[in-house]
Amino acid sequence: MPAFLARALQALVGRFRPGESRFFISQRQAGVTVNEDTALGLGEWWACINVIARTVASLPWGVYQRTEAGREPLDTQLAWLLNNRPNGEMSAFSFREALVAHALNWGNGYAEIAWDLAGRPAALWLLAPDRVQPERNPDTGALQYRVTGGDGKTTVLASEDVLHVHGLGFDGITGYSVARMAARSIGLGIGQDSFAQAFYGNGTQFGNVIEMPGQMSPDQVALAEAYYNDKHQGPDKAFKVRVAPAGTKVHPLGMPMTDAQFIESRGLTITMAARWLGVPPHKIADLTRSTNNNIEHQGIEFVTDAIVPWCQRLEQEVNFKLVGARAQGRVYTKLAVNGLMRGDSKSRAEFYRTMTQIGAMTINEVRALEDLNGIGEDGDEHLVQLNQTTLERLIEGTPQAGAPAAPAMGDNAPEQDAEDQQDKQDEQRPNAAIRTAALAFVRGGRTS
Repeated sequence: MPAFLARALQALVGRFRPGESRFFISQRQAGVTVNEDTALGLGEWWACINVIARTVASLPWGVYQRTEAGREPLDTQLAWLLNNRPNGEMSAFSFREALVAHALNWGNGYAEIAWDLAGRPAALWLLAPDRVQPERNPDTGALQYRVTGGDGKTTVLASEDVLHVHGLGFDGITGYSVARMAARSIGLGIGQDSFAQAFYGNGTQFGNVIEMPGQMSPDQVALAEAYYNDKHQGPDKAFKVRVAPAGTKVHPLGMPMTDAQFIESRGLTITMAARWLGVPPHKIADLTRSTNNNIEHQGIEFVTDAIVPWCQRLEQEVNFKLVGARAQGRVYTKLAVNGLMRGDSKSRAEFYRTMTQIGAMTINEVRALEDLNGIGEDGDEHLVQLNQTTLERLIEGTPQAGAPAAPAMGDNAPEQDAEDQQDKQDEQRPNAAIRTAALAFVRGGRTS
């Protein structure tokens, strides 16, 4: 490539701002206009976005602080914003649902962060994605966001004042508009909807060619066409009787619906929409490939493949933007997805039984996962097999409840050889080092 052409191409690429697509896909596909607004009119597209957005919005969003024992929940202003009321006009569910839907459809979801006098986040205000343009500060090169208001005036917000959630993108800063990237697939679906609407609106009849006897002037042809269209088009006119002049012949147009495989192609658009947004088809009421044997596993795949990635994006953006600099790494947020993967009651019971028997979970932890109150301090003990004793008693060698007590040694009891007694104790007492290692493993590396 000539040097001057390479420099011109480099200059052209350098003109792109963050958020501008490197690809051009026409909005006119399959005879219809496709954009972020019209795409939502396609049932399968709406269903895919809706099921992901509402699922993420329904998850509890905890705020935690790392401790030596693991973590402890924090009841802070940030927790209130994330789970109750991000601003004075919408609930946390509505805010999160709209934010994720914007990111799914437009590729980017934005919210302005309002701060209080102490530098803490006080409110989160949703921003329309079509009114926000990421750009670079011409003097410093720092990322900033230009927001256009309803009155046409623009406001520039610093990056730290904008909560920005996005999907796959070219530069890692902004995401592609999924609706525009999928314009061909969406256009096909909208075109099929339009065709079906016209087909049933015309009484399930295709157009006809009317062969009239004799010669007709252009005005007579136009008059005849208007007459037949007025008298025959529409579902309410499909079964009426019409009288035609002698010698008139009707030649139907089009092909049978079975030859066009209309029903099969309608199912294809459902699969294509699900593929673009990473949703299993059964989540949008397409049970073609779902059975009673695999539906639970497909539900788990929906969580791991569609929900968890968006949870990660939300968590990482909030942890960076809404957690103070001094608390970075110590305070963090986490969306709880465990409830979505619990399975049926039989599977949960088997899981809980195994986890409590090996000492990995306590009774209170199991009851908390089932939204039940704890049973008190006794429910916080880790139990293992061997008559459900605690690990502390096992290590200390304390006799278990119900075990026969050792005979009391009175003044007249025969003395035993010290070495034999030590050997007997070593035989009866399990290796303390192994027990201590087991306790450390169960407690996540923390020894007693």
